[in-house]
Amino acid sequence: MSIARRFEKANAEPGSVHGIPETGGFSGAGTRPGSEVFSAAGLRQLDDVVRSARLASAAVASSLLAPVPAGGDAAALTEQHCVFDHCGLLLFPRTLDEGLRGLQQLGLAPSPVVPSTVVRRRLAERHGLDPADCDVRITRLRLGLPSGRRHAAVEVFLFPRDSRAYAPQVEEAEVVNGFEQHTAFVVARPSTGLLTRLVASWRVEAGLLTEGGGHNPHEGGPDGSTVMYFVREHDHPGLRRRFELHCPGDLTAFIAGLPEQTAAVRHAYAAWHPVDPVLAAPPARSV
Repeated sequence: MSIARRFEKANAEPGSVHGIPETGGFSGAGTRPGSEVFSAAGLRQLDDVVRSARLASAAVASSLLAPVPAGGDAAALTEQHCVFDHCGLLLFPRTLDEGLRGLQQLGLAPSPVVPSTVVRRRLAERHGLDPADCDVRITRLRLGLPSGRRHAAVEVFLFPRDSRAYAPQVEEAEVVNGFEQHTAFVVARPSTGLLTRLVASWRVEAGLLTEGGGHNPHEGGPDGSTVMYFVREHDHPGLRRRFELHCPGDLTAFIAGLPEQTAAVRHAYAAWHPVDPVLAAPPARSV
């Protein structure tokens, strides 16, 4: 059963017709079905990301970068030093508390939230918002994986619709394009030399452009953690388009030393194909 259908059943009142549309999915605040905790499109994407995380957890790490040359540095370094950690996405619940309850109702066991720093900044830059008004929180969802273990294999950024910076057009653009969807690896023992080689090999062999990152003091222990994001250039298509390296500690000095690829990153996003074809399709013409 899909997550959308499970959510519908969990929230239906006896005798009511409580349906998430089969088509049409975006709903901003105050519109039908904007009264729902999550939009239908958001639930579809959550379903896809949960499935993707389960598959990734059982895959060879370097295969997630595909296409990359067999025996190349990107494959070798990824195999030796990277472990799949999670897949991520951005959702827009009606409120933060309702969103967390909704995830709990789906059996996805959301962890306590922590504030986002990097995604909040990225959203503000993309949409011209005040970062102080972008109340983005992070939770992790524990999944039962094919191996039998349970792991927080899905990361959800929650941007509630009652936030000051929320606007329906922001949600629509983000959900249609899936700009924050990613596949993340943990590098348990990062060093400047290792990360330099890894990032360079990803650029040359996997077509991955560095698009910045940052330090989050709220995650990953007493020293926090550092995330670095990568987007696949248009001329090197692959099934997974964005990646994250997640490292313990504060590595902002390393991020600051990465080469600027602003124009190439902008071009990659300009050529971005929507992740939700239902929302991207033009409305049917009436006859």
